[in-house]
Amino acid sequence: MSSILAIDDEQSIRQSYRIILSSDYDVHLAENGDKGLEFLDKNHVDLILLDLTMPGKSGEDVFEVLQERGNTTPIIVVTASTSISSAVDAMKKGAWDYIQKPFDVAELMLTIKHTLRDVRKRQELNAMREAGFNGFDSLIGTSTAFQESVTKAQQAANVSSAVLITGESGTGKDMLARAMHTDGPRKEEAFVPLSCCAIPAQLVESELFGYEKGAFTGADKSRVGKMKIADGGTLFLDEIGEMPIEAQVKLLRVLQDNCFFPVGSTKEIKVDLRIVCATNRNLSQAITEGIFREDLYYRINVLQIEMPPLRKRREDIPQLVEHFRIKHSPRVNARTESFAPKALNLMAAYDWPGNIRELENTVERILVYHGQESIINEDHVSQLLPNTAPKTQNGTTGLSEYEGLPLEEATRQIESHLITRALEQANYVQSRAAEALGTTRRILKYKIDQHGIQTEKSDL
Repeated sequence: MSSILAIDDEQSIRQSYRIILSSDYDVHLAENGDKGLEFLDKNHVDLILLDLTMPGKSGEDVFEVLQERGNTTPIIVVTASTSISSAVDAMKKGAWDYIQKPFDVAELMLTIKHTLRDVRKRQELNAMREAGFNGFDSLIGTSTAFQESVTKAQQAANVSSAVLITGESGTGKDMLARAMHTDGPRKEEAFVPLSCCAIPAQLVESELFGYEKGAFTGADKSRVGKMKIADGGTLFLDEIGEMPIEAQVKLLRVLQDNCFFPVGSTKEIKVDLRIVCATNRNLSQAITEGIFREDLYYRINVLQIEMPPLRKRREDIPQLVEHFRIKHSPRVNARTESFAPKALNLMAAYDWPGNIRELENTVERILVYHGQESIINEDHVSQLLPNTAPKTQNGTTGLSEYEGLPLEEATRQIESHLITRALEQANYVQSRAAEALGTTRRILKYKIDQHGIQTEKSDL
């Protein structure tokens, strides 16, 4: 729930704000400029309603103080008809909009809604510009497998049907989802991502649906969920296969009825949003195992798009390497101008189990260690490609490096190597690594601690 601070010296106006706005916003009131500034010293709000004409510290004075502080919170100035010029001056100095007294309730609500929406859009657009993202034009690759996926996504972008993007970890499912939003009819609204495996299971529902003050221990204030923030736009649920079964039930209701209840609330909230989900799990198998609802699967799988792994689009690797060279060179002070053909051939021959994410990390690592070289050659690449176990002449994995070691030590090294590789391929999500190794997360955690294995991606 967005929070609003209304600063006005008239008690009747403050009471009107509380009555009109409290059902939709977290409303705070201040009776004069000093009290308003004191509140802002200690609290964050999403919007300020500021009366310009007040005794003592006027609204114009408050506005100037906030400007001096570098305020970024949108301000709607409220003015009497006799002081329109002051409101216009405030807008020229950075106020978002103005409302005249006596105000119309519908006008007030509409102005607040549009202001919060426009601020959100501006923040999102700025973030995407900083990231250099430009919809489908930012997706790199000309291979047949990749272009087939992009074509399907472009077709899906123009409708509001639910989309399920499948593919291995690191293939760019999130980028495809963002491109669909950026080039789709909902591009003016928010794109809201939520990683279902990045937050504890018990918090998924509160993150998704929000919660009311007092809904559970520690809920000292209300919080709006991702579902409400995405209203009108796109909600991207990454790793949907990791969502707890309880939250799946509630998500299914949203897809069926376009409404939900925040945790601890009896007030139904209606939303209009587009759901895009992504997973690297086999959801059909998850249904068989009883950890994913079959009815939800059919709801989110209206349109399915598979992102191919990098080993099935090897011809795209040179173009991706060049993109990452340009992207990371300034940040790591690299002077490299190109990768030699043999170096690119070596990279194209590697299977990249971590897909594009692993390729980007490897290019950055090469630039850190060899970025003073004008041309990256085959030797530079071979030194820094992830280690793979040596092969014998008959194609089986060689164990010569462990010969001569006591059995216990050899076993320890092999086990450590296998766990490390599984973590890398699972992007360090331990539940996925445990699944790949055919063990439980608890046992894997014990082994990680036992071997002292790094459990997060290295910066290099």
